[in-house]
Amino acid sequence: MANNSLDLVITGLGNQPLAFACFVLARMAQNQGMDVQILQPQGEEATAYVRIAKKAERRAIGQGEASILLGLDPVAAIKALPLLNKQGLAVINMPDQLTDQMLESVLPDVKSPLSLLKEYRAERRDTLTEAKKAGLPMVAVTILLGMLSKHLPFSAYDWQHAIGSSVPRKVFAANMDAFLSGRGVNKADPAPRQSLIDQSETTKKDDECSETTM
Repeated sequence: MANNSLDLVITGLGNQPLAFACFVLARMAQNQGMDVQILQPQGEEATAYVRIAKKAERRAIGQGEASILLGLDPVAAIKALPLLNKQGLAVINMPDQLTDQMLESVLPDVKSPLSLLKEYRAERRDTLTEAKKAGLPMVAVTILLGMLSKHLPFSAYDWQHAIGSSVPRKVFAANMDAFLSGRGVNKADPAPRQSLIDQSETTKKDDECSETTM
């Protein structure tokens, strides 16, 4: 997380999954003493810009500025790829059987979408199908957050605390299992590593994140 700041674009699957992903990221960052700004641009359905820093800026994320793209839907994710910088990371819910022809039928302005995706560092996984098989489609987002967690300087405990405090008790266990599946482990880390953020500046906040429409 360069200069203790992070700029994310989250897109796809509808406003409720989007809000959940934003809420988890905001709660985790705030619990680490970070400032969070969440913007939802007009005309961009189910898309949000999330800025995390010691003092985050309230402004849009432009082309090539995002360090992370969290794609809850493959079509929306490919549309948003130009916002990701070439050193950034895309974490995308994407079925293995998707082909260029299938994507081009809904993205007529994008030639060879899968080839375009290969120009970026990307992790793709069919999280929605996994979640439906588990009987809880909403955890598709939690699996993606688990995948993302491997690349950010927050401990497993930081993530689990943020997710656990953001879901109803009845789906707590399912979300913990989904997070760990995305992270690539079968059980909670016995000794979570410490966050790389300076713990001397950590404050515990339970403020709810709020969206600001541009």
